[in-house]
Amino acid sequence: MKHLIPLALVAALFTGCAAIEKAERKSTEQLLAAAGFQVIPANTPQRQQSLAALKPYTIQRTIKGNNVYYVYPDSNGNFAYIGDQAAYGKYQNLVVQQQISDNNVMAAQMESMPGMWGGWGYWGY
Repeated sequence: MKHLIPLALVAALFTGCAAIEKAERKSTEQLLAAAGFQVIPANTPQRQQSLAALKPYTIQRTIKGNNVYYVYPDSNGNFAYIGDQAAYGKYQNLVVQQQISDNNVMAAQMESMPGMWGGWGYWGY
C-alpha cells in the first residue's frame, strides 16, 4: 500500500504533463495554420520517409534549392505544416501576440483577486 501512493502520484503527474503538452501542440498548430503554413500529408513513401527523419513537434528550418522553408512535422497525424519565410515571420508575430494576450489575461485575473491585488497594489493581507 505504501508503494501505491507514490506510483499514483507519479502517474497523475505524467498524465497532467501529457495534457499540457497536447494543448501546447494544438495551440502551435493553430498559429501555424493562421500564419499561412500549409498542411502537407505524408501520402507517398518518400514523404513518409522524410517525415520519419524529422524531430516531431518542432519547427525546423530547411533549404530546398534557393528557398528556405520551415517544417513542423506531426508524426501521429502523418502530415507536416510547411511554410516559407513570410509565413514563419507571421507565425513569430502571432506567438508574440498570444504571449501578450496571455499576460494580459493573467494580469486581469490577479487584479480581480480580492484581498491580494486592487487598484492600490498588494497590501500583504
